[in-house]
Amino acid sequence: MKSFLMDLYQIRPSQLYLDQEKIERLKGAFDPLNVRFNAPLPIKKNGGEAFLTDGHTRAFLYSEAKISVIPVYWDTDDLDMDLYQTCLEWCRKEQVIFIDDLKDRILPHEQFEKQWIERCARAVKGED
Repeated sequence: MKSFLMDLYQIRPSQLYLDQEKIERLKGAFDPLNVRFNAPLPIKKNGGEAFLTDGHTRAFLYSEAKISVIPVYWDTDDLDMDLYQTCLEWCRKEQVIFIDDLKDRILPHEQFEKQWIERCARAVKGED
């Protein structure tokens, strides 16, 4: 895995919400100012757009700390790209274009599970 630096504002989020519990947990363990030593975030391309496949909470913490150039790597995992395409469409429809757009979309853990995780599960089954 070869990591490189990329402008956070050139990377699209692929989820509509953040989990408040996870943000609080990561705040104690993740130092966004320590960019050089933090694990890179995984990204893929959809058309010409780069998007996060994971690491939305860390990306949000970078943004909150006003860090815009972050370590990333090209995610080579075999992911459900149909699901990611659906998620990216949901994000576009709800105008979640930049990681900052999630600042007003932070949910308590149980609500995050219901509104995001269950929605994704329904999409995988073709129900959403």
